[in-house]
Amino acid sequence: MKCISCFLLLLASAIAQAQPTTSAPVPPTRNPSDVISIYGEAYTNIAMVNYNPGWGQSGSVNIAFDPGDGNLAMAYTNFNYQGTGFEANPQNASAMEFVHIDIWTSNATAVKFTPIDNSGMGPSEVLVDVPLSAGQWSSVDLPKSAFTGMSWNSVFQLKFDANAGVTPCDIYLDNIYFWKPGSDPGADATLSDLQVNGATITGFAPSAFNYTYGVPGGNPVPQITLATTSNQNATVTTITQATSIPGDATVLVTAANGTTTATYTISYFFNSPATAAPTPTNTNVISLFSDAYTDVNVDSWNTPWSQAAYVEDTIAGNPTKKYTLLGFNGVETTSEPVNASGMTYLHLDVWTPNITTLNVKLVSFLGDGNMGPNGDSEANLNVSPTLGAWSQFHIPLADFTNAGLASLDDLNQYIFTSTPFGSGILFLDNMYFTTELVDVDDVKNLKQKVVVYPNPATSNATVFITSDVTTVEIFNLGGQRIMTTNQPTLNLNGLESGMYIVKITDAKGVIYTDKLLVK
Repeated sequence: MKCISCFLLLLASAIAQAQPTTSAPVPPTRNPSDVISIYGEAYTNIAMVNYNPGWGQSGSVNIAFDPGDGNLAMAYTNFNYQGTGFEANPQNASAMEFVHIDIWTSNATAVKFTPIDNSGMGPSEVLVDVPLSAGQWSSVDLPKSAFTGMSWNSVFQLKFDANAGVTPCDIYLDNIYFWKPGSDPGADATLSDLQVNGATITGFAPSAFNYTYGVPGGNPVPQITLATTSNQNATVTTITQATSIPGDATVLVTAANGTTTATYTISYFFNSPATAAPTPTNTNVISLFSDAYTDVNVDSWNTPWSQAAYVEDTIAGNPTKKYTLLGFNGVETTSEPVNASGMTYLHLDVWTPNITTLNVKLVSFLGDGNMGPNGDSEANLNVSPTLGAWSQFHIPLADFTNAGLASLDDLNQYIFTSTPFGSGILFLDNMYFTTELVDVDDVKNLKQKVVVYPNPATSNATVFITSDVTTVEIFNLGGQRIMTTNQPTLNLNGLESGMYIVKITDAKGVIYTDKLLVK
């Protein structure tokens, strides 16, 4: 009996430590336009891939595991879940029809996989089961349709997840790529390379025909310098350079058959401001960041749990915080919490080329540290920056307390979340608390610009605003928002009789409220 027990223990140990001794099957030859390779040796892998981002996973990654024949694979040992990131080089895989994975395991019972898309089109991720065959390589082609609703317009991460099965476990991976069936070479009107100012455009894939290209503020219009066809018998028919920013440049390609064409479009935009943020004029402030004031101590402008790339930048000689690949970012004042109980507004100067909604959250640890006996309190608000220009937000702190923030006297965290998530570009300056409005004249001018007519009004009244007013909201006396717009007029048709509050925000973030009586 002891011998049998020993044998079973040895067998279990051997299975637990098993690993492949042969390499994965070699993928077929494919045209460059038909494949986007993330990992493997059969095709050219995309650039700027992080195969082991810190997502709090339990295991380790070896991207150069050799099963013994020199054809390398990727080993996930002690695996529960694992990500792969290429945030700086997102891929438009919308034209691809499958994602291929070669997987080997002896002890995993369930593995799920998903690309992660930050385009905002469809769900960002859909976990799909990866078929497994214990002790041998499984070559898996998952159709795009299995990832229900995903667009694959901007894939910037991959995720493998074993939490539905036995974890931790060990898996081995090779040949991870998106692909589509090959087409008639004579009808191939794709490019194998597209360069702007001497460098291949970020995220280039032969099957992707539309690109955005960021240009630092004040720089000249870039030029397309190279367009190479995938099929040497195809022709680059026309290159049309952009003449301004924002603006589009195009490449027209004609296939060898003389009839099939494709057009590549590069849309240029300014990805940083050309001028510094406006110099603030408030005098009674608690400043977190501004060279106009003395700042309090800030422990971190980019916490370890943030999903954003952060650098200290300088715009026209003015220090400025810069965040890219922004999903969410935490700022902390934990060692010396901010007491803003005597303040009235939070001021932010924000510049972005692509964030349509910026969520701002304030967090208080209520005097006893993170998750202390008192618990934590937080509240968040949305602001809508003007794209490509400095937006000055002057947010009433009462809006945070009305939204649930229990205390202003022990502020510890300030969290910014971007829409779109994961690709936001944010420049931040002049972040401070103050008791003062931006400028007394701003409020005077706003009151002169805003017309609520007639008042009292019937239900067909219209609120008129000028072009520099960004939002108009109408609330009932219970605090419920019942109408909102960013258009120059707001039709009150359908409002019941009663008193309402009209809240109007201008381009500088100054807020003006008035009462409206509807008869």
